[in-house]
Amino acid sequence: MMAYVGNAHSAEHPFGTDAQEAIDRAGTLLLQNLGSASERLAFMPGASAALWLAVQDAISRIAGRKVRVAATAVEHPALLAALRHAEAEGRLHLRLVNVDSLGAPILEDMESALRDGVDLLCAMAANNEVGTVTDLSAVSALAARYGARLLVDASQAAGRIDMAAAVSADLLVVSGAKIYGPRRVGALIGELSAFASRLNHDLFGSPDAPAAIALAGAMELRNTEREADENRLAVLRDELQSILLDAVPGLRINGSLPSRLAGSLHVSTPHLPGEAVVGRLWGRVAVSTGAACQSGVPGPSHVLNAMDIPGWAKEGAIRIGIGRFNTADEVASAGDLIAAALGGAQDRRRFA
Repeated sequence: MMAYVGNAHSAEHPFGTDAQEAIDRAGTLLLQNLGSASERLAFMPGASAALWLAVQDAISRIAGRKVRVAATAVEHPALLAALRHAEAEGRLHLRLVNVDSLGAPILEDMESALRDGVDLLCAMAANNEVGTVTDLSAVSALAARYGARLLVDASQAAGRIDMAAAVSADLLVVSGAKIYGPRRVGALIGELSAFASRLNHDLFGSPDAPAAIALAGAMELRNTEREADENRLAVLRDELQSILLDAVPGLRINGSLPSRLAGSLHVSTPHLPGEAVVGRLWGRVAVSTGAACQSGVPGPSHVLNAMDIPGWAKEGAIRIGIGRFNTADEVASAGDLIAAALGGAQDRRRFA
């Protein structure tokens, strides 16, 4: 990937044209491995930038009035921030779609919003905190029925679940960071307005050929390894879950147990706040109380606040992720430490 040092927008020399051709090949490879029939995509400096550009695309398509946007209440903070900023500027009207106790969109509430008129519907393929996988087939059907464009944030899902329902969206966002690829690259797949395309060029400049190649290569690897990896991670997650349930009285498992990302385990302890658990595990096991984008923000995340769960479950929540490089021995060791930190009976004195 590092062989391409030229600026892809420089057509006056082979270094530039070679870089553009490499980006084009990377785009084709990425689309193939996602199973997307789209012929358009833009490599971006991350998924957050792609989500922002998708909002600008929606605004540019509506003239003479505010664009009407419906988004689930648990969308990524980058998307919600872009929507709220545009709303504060008077450029759009935002309606949040409620979620249930598992973090899944309430389809009746979504349809109610669509019935009132929606230009852009936003839904995550899988939630970045509790791991719940969205029923995108149902969401897509609703969007089509009411003539709304559909934006799907697949940052967490691409390379982890089957993407057949996701790729039918008008706009699809994927991230390199979530598939063991480069951290500062993403892609926005779908047809952009002329205004959004110009905005992308003016603000983000030339695409990074090495990053685009690496993103496409990482997605190709995930496409090859996904089934075996995710099956193994689901086994490790269930083993860790059993350790914690056995050791911690009153422990609650959050999210959808039958429909969640394989490496995702989100729990709540009734014994102490989640921040205290993170502090107890500092330097021993890497866990968090929420997404990295909200690190350091006090109190429960917007995802937990949107879910219909008890107050103590919001305060005592811990987000645990298991990845392809974790071993069974590591998970077993981490289980003992996490259980004790959560207030488990086996060794509460360890963190006294």
